[in-house]
Amino acid sequence: MIKKILLTLTTLTTLLLLGCNAQTSAERYFSKPHMVVYVDFEKWKEGRLCSELRFQCLPESQDKAITDTPLKNGVDSFELTTKAQEKFQKIVKQWQKDYDEYHSKAHPKGEKEPMLISDLDKEFFNKVKEKRFLKKMEASLEKEFPEFWKDTPKVVRYRWLQHAIYKAKKLGYTESMPNGIIELCARIGLNFDNDPKYREIKEFITLPHARTRAYDIIACRYIDFTIFNKDIDMVGRPITDWSLRQAIPPLPKPKRPLPSLGE
Repeated sequence: MIKKILLTLTTLTTLLLLGCNAQTSAERYFSKPHMVVYVDFEKWKEGRLCSELRFQCLPESQDKAITDTPLKNGVDSFELTTKAQEKFQKIVKQWQKDYDEYHSKAHPKGEKEPMLISDLDKEFFNKVKEKRFLKKMEASLEKEFPEFWKDTPKVVRYRWLQHAIYKAKKLGYTESMPNGIIELCARIGLNFDNDPKYREIKEFITLPHARTRAYDIIACRYIDFTIFNKDIDMVGRPITDWSLRQAIPPLPKPKRPLPSLGE
C-alpha cells in the first residue's frame, strides 16, 4: 500500500515537472499574479476624451507640449515643394557619382574615405527623407482609419508622428522600423507604456527578439481582434490562431473564438 502511494506521488511530481518545463520562455515570463484583467472595448474607452478611434480622442491631443511645440529640426513645417524634390534628387545623383568615382580607383591601405556629401546637403537630405516618411505614415493612418485625423492641422499630425517615432526608439525599435509602434500609439495612445492596463502589451513588445519578430505589429493585430472585433489585420490578412501564435499566450486569450488557420 505504501509502495503504491509513493509510486503515485512520484508520478504526479514527474508530471508536474514536465508540465512546468513544457512552458515557453514567454509563458514563464508572463506567469505572474499581477496579470491584468482582459482589455475590451469598454475598458479601452477609459481615460480617453471620446470613444472613437481618432487623434482627437487621444489624451495627448490636448497636450500643448506636443501639439504646439515645433520640432527642433523644423520637419513639421518643411514643405516638399517641386524645388525641394529636385534638389534632393540632385544631391542623391552627385553623392552616388562621387562614391562610384572614389571606389573605382585604388587607394593606399588605411586611407580614410573622404566625406562624399557635405554636412549641409546631408541635413537637407535627412529632412526630405524624414518628411517623406511622415507623410507616408500620415496617409497610411488616414487610409486605415478614415476619421483618424479629421480636422487636425498638418503640423500637429507631423509632430505627433515624430513623438511616436521617439517612443519607438525608447522601446528599442530603431528609427528605420517605427511603423508598428506608430500604429500601436494610434490605437492606445503615446503613453501606453505607462498605462497599467497595457502593461502586458508593453512587456510583450519588449521581449527578447520582439523587434526582429515584429511583435509591435502582432500587438496591433491582437488589439484589432480583441478590442475592435476586427477579423482582418492592417494589411488585409485574416486574423487567425496562426497569425497570433506568438501573442496567445503570453497575452490574455480573447473572449471571442479565434478562427483557426484551416477554417
